[in-house]
Amino acid sequence: MMTAVMTELAHPMETLDHAEFENAQRVIFAIDRGDTLHGLIALECSPQLRRLPAVESYLGYCIAKERGRLRDAVRLCQSALTAEPDNPAHYLNLGRVFLIAQDKGKAIAAFWKGISKAPGAEAGVLVRRAQRGHSREHNLILEELRRLGIRKQAPFPSLDRRHPLNRVTGKLLATLGLR
Repeated sequence: MMTAVMTELAHPMETLDHAEFENAQRVIFAIDRGDTLHGLIALECSPQLRRLPAVESYLGYCIAKERGRLRDAVRLCQSALTAEPDNPAHYLNLGRVFLIAQDKGKAIAAFWKGISKAPGAEAGVLVRRAQRGHSREHNLILEELRRLGIRKQAPFPSLDRRHPLNRVTGKLLATLGLR
């Protein structure tokens, strides 16, 4: 099963040899398992990999986690998003950086935007699909959202979620089983 990151890494194969490609995959999987220090060292020591948007995005996350350089991290993730706006891995890493910066609102927005980048992106479908293992990136995004507490969209999205109208309507819909 090829994920968005692996597919992205597969495109510049003309410029990367097989060993570099395998190394990039191993490093990305290590970062996703939580080994950001190893990932940071490996990505910084491989300048030829830095031209790949996926590597740039993961490097941004590692820099935020290990060094606390949040501005640089956000810049790297946004640069990767500019190059590939439909890759959910970039939104995953940007959301992680926002979490490190303690900006939960921006993190959740980035995660949901990453979720929306899948074909057939209705949230319920994605949750079921991700639970069956259809997309590694979406599983990781959903894992982050679960850690934060996935919440349904407010009945009136234009109002703040704490607005009394949203709270009362949400409770009423939940009681009626419509939510």
